[in-house]
Amino acid sequence: MAVEQSSTSIDKEDHSSKQRCCTRVFHWLMWIALLSYALGRFVTGEVSTSLPKQLPYMFSVDVRRSPYGVDRKWDLSDEEWREGRLFMVKAWPWLVLHSVVGRLLGHAAPSLVPHYHAAYSLLFVSLELGLSSAAFFVVEHAVFFALAWLGLPVLSYLVAFLMVSHFDLFGYDLFTIVLESHGHSSYFVTVVAFYWTVLRCLSFCMDFNSRSKDNKMAANRRGRQRLPSYWKTLSYAVYLPPLFLGPVQNYDDFLSSAEKPRPAFTLREFVTCVAGLLRTAVHFLLMDLMCHYFYSSALKKAPHLIARLDLTSLVGYGLALNMLFFMKYRIQYGLSGGVARIEGHQLPAPPKCIFRSHLCSHFWRYFDHGLHLWIKKYIYLPIVGSKRKTHRKLLAVAVAFASVWVWHGMTSAVTFWASLSFLGIAVELVLAQIRRLDCCKTFESKHIDPGQRRFIKAVLGSPHYLLTIFACMFYLADMEITTMLFNRVILGFPLPLVPVLVALYFGAHVSQDAMDCEASGAAKEATAGRTLPLFNQEAAEHSTFQPLEVL
Repeated sequence: MAVEQSSTSIDKEDHSSKQRCCTRVFHWLMWIALLSYALGRFVTGEVSTSLPKQLPYMFSVDVRRSPYGVDRKWDLSDEEWREGRLFMVKAWPWLVLHSVVGRLLGHAAPSLVPHYHAAYSLLFVSLELGLSSAAFFVVEHAVFFALAWLGLPVLSYLVAFLMVSHFDLFGYDLFTIVLESHGHSSYFVTVVAFYWTVLRCLSFCMDFNSRSKDNKMAANRRGRQRLPSYWKTLSYAVYLPPLFLGPVQNYDDFLSSAEKPRPAFTLREFVTCVAGLLRTAVHFLLMDLMCHYFYSSALKKAPHLIARLDLTSLVGYGLALNMLFFMKYRIQYGLSGGVARIEGHQLPAPPKCIFRSHLCSHFWRYFDHGLHLWIKKYIYLPIVGSKRKTHRKLLAVAVAFASVWVWHGMTSAVTFWASLSFLGIAVELVLAQIRRLDCCKTFESKHIDPGQRRFIKAVLGSPHYLLTIFACMFYLADMEITTMLFNRVILGFPLPLVPVLVALYFGAHVSQDAMDCEASGAAKEATAGRTLPLFNQEAAEHSTFQPLEVL
């Protein structure tokens, strides 16, 4: 009898496991099929196919003729991607040489590496962007170096705020001299790199003050306060791979990675570095090909044509904007991280695909993981404190998105983007707090099994996913286009709102599967006692620290 019961139990477990597997495959297939259908309708629609004729000035430059033999026109109207692409094409030999020499120097004379990083980066900036651009970065670093010596955190934050918002507040462009002397491309790269460097400089300033809190007032033999290392902080501020491409990395994390012993450059390490760069090259090629079919950037210049899109094509247009947004940063962060890896340096990981991030908190944590760590360390945690009360978390999240609002330009569209993102994470915080109540814990343990929990997560995650995507639309498009999407999609009940929510329900299941897979892989690596690669380290972090997850 016991043997029969055991056999029956095993059969039930096998049947349940097969059923779960089939259900997950169904969710993935439905999500991929629905995404492909909406994107396909947008690409093949009359508005998209006729766009080069409707807006010939968007496709008239010679560089936009395809080098890939594709008959369709090439949309390079997205300034951020166009200039970023041009920078990567021109700068990749500089980047690779920078890391190769840095790797060799790290083995031969490690003490000279900071000097080399600073000198090489400033040489590159001087030759490619101009001496005025190099001067901006040197002066920017000098200002924060002095602030670190003064040890006044509030003043440091104020100076950083003024550097980032000077144009929005006063309408004065510091970088006009670069535009006039070296053209628009150098101007664009200088401006973006300057803004990234503000975050890096504030990071070394705050990290130095934090480490020196207990002993900063102690004088040396001459009665002077200790200063941060000039060359280490300068090499960090202008470290070439992420100087323009990003991502930002906190100063202490940079030092920890830069100063750790370099492993031997084995064949396996060489293959890993080459594979990482080839992966980015494939993404680069894929992005170029997608720009021949997804004219979402050019279409932003013609809202009257967007109004002519049918409902499915309109949804596909929104998906295309988000997809190209992800690809752009996946390539830039992938290249900078891959090049830094040659030197043995680990930058924050590139973004995770937005089509598998149904939580607003997950999107903000992993789309730009470096920026997330920066905000967490210098804005969120100082406000939350050690007690981590819900009201302090809400305040910290509000201030964090206020900083995002300032850094991305204080426009009306960015205001809505930051506000809706705050709303999404605030909802997660409140629901997480409700779930911690004893009555909710008791009800969940008695009446909700794991399968039902996944279903509830997906049902709640579907509108939450829509909120996250819609919030990004304000940043990716403009007020007029996003208002049009709001009126036609979100207010479009039952069509297309209900089908969109059903599709996002499948997307929420896919997102949970991806999270579970990463957490499982990280747990196996940890159990085996091996050092976690960067990707799995983040998966482990997600599996053990999820304060903002709804369920």
